[in-house]
Amino acid sequence: MRWHYKRVDLDIGDVAQASFDERLARLGLEGWELITTIQHARHGYSHEVHLLFKRPAVDKGELAAE
Repeated sequence: MRWHYKRVDLDIGDVAQASFDERLARLGLEGWELITTIQHARHGYSHEVHLLFKRPAVDKGELAAE
């Protein structure tokens, strides 16, 4: 199986916002699955978080068959 990958970069403070939940829900509806998070620390403090998502790649032939 092939995969598409997506990285979403956020300020760590955005995670506590309601819009963060909405964004995660929208990505889920689009077929994206959260696979890991990476905190990006600068000067000893985490300011940014990277969210890594994946979803199955769809071949053009598969679309024609549907």
